[in-house]
Amino acid sequence: MLYAVHAPGPPIFKKHGRVVPSGWPKLLAGWVRIISVRTKYGISLALLLGAVTASAEPSLGPGAQPTAPVETVVVTGASSEAVNHFVQAAVTPTRIIGKVARWETAICPAAVGLPDEITARVVQRVKEVAAQARVPVSTNPICKPNIVIAFTSTPQALLDSIRKDHNEWLGYHSSPEELDRLGTVTKPIQAWYSTATVDLQGHREIDGPHTDNNGKGLVISGPCKLLGNTGGPAVTGNPFMICTKVMPNAIGVTVAGSRVSDGLRATFDHITIIANPPAVQANMTAIDDYIAVLALAQISSLDTCRALSSITSLLAPGCGQVTDSLTANDLGYLKAVYAANPEKVPGLQKDEIAYRMEQGIAGH
Repeated sequence: MLYAVHAPGPPIFKKHGRVVPSGWPKLLAGWVRIISVRTKYGISLALLLGAVTASAEPSLGPGAQPTAPVETVVVTGASSEAVNHFVQAAVTPTRIIGKVARWETAICPAAVGLPDEITARVVQRVKEVAAQARVPVSTNPICKPNIVIAFTSTPQALLDSIRKDHNEWLGYHSSPEELDRLGTVTKPIQAWYSTATVDLQGHREIDGPHTDNNGKGLVISGPCKLLGNTGGPAVTGNPFMICTKVMPNAIGVTVAGSRVSDGLRATFDHITIIANPPAVQANMTAIDDYIAVLALAQISSLDTCRALSSITSLLAPGCGQVTDSLTANDLGYLKAVYAANPEKVPGLQKDEIAYRMEQGIAGH
């Protein structure tokens, strides 16, 4: 069944049924230190960082010891109300279909801007947490990075360059004001998410202000009254008259005819994380775990304290005792996001995530 997915604001979909490879932006030269991340498409991401240069696809050097898994906090007896509050505060619905995005393609994290042994630990930690949450991890040593973690003492300068050349990497935006907000660094560790929508037939579209039909939007035909055309006696007097309508913010997608599951899925296309460690009052273990969560899920309300113990409260002001490592609640949430049915309608998807998280941290 073919439906038109429509949302307010500027156009939201690109040409139907075609996946456009997302290369890395080639940022302008002029910084003191430049690091290039080479993708399989031959496009470079030039990151001018105010920090020590590092490899984009780091590996543990000779004699280096792999990072030991960080012990998690054991949480028992979390109430359904507390878990539900945690999930409601954590989930970030995508702008197109309002669902929780997750990785469907294998992740390929890369970190730059610090010595190799430090960036290697960050990448390794992301992969460890991903494996625990059952997120697919690429085993290709020359995979194309889809999670870039940049350490820099000048985060706004880096973000300004990304915005100038490839503002779509900042995520969905429908106005200059929204782009200004996305293009502003507000935290010492911050993430930007590019998402995509996949329909029942597997057609994948990057979420962004794009249109079909050479910029004209989606053109549909049907009974005039059904399309909202009530102009003139010729229309009102003929219930069988067919009209056409242009929906500039829509595209045709194939969905399931069910109120429980519509067949649409929200996925990540790529994630950019910029961190300024000296501005964070925490050790690198805490920073690594915080980044790992941001690399696997888009977390809302990072400025508020969680109802349950969570590494995502690390930068929230005014919290009492803040954990400095991944907790069972964090891992339980990630596992629930990746185990829940991604095709369920938004409300039921969140309910399932909460149920699975509660069952998981209770040991069921």
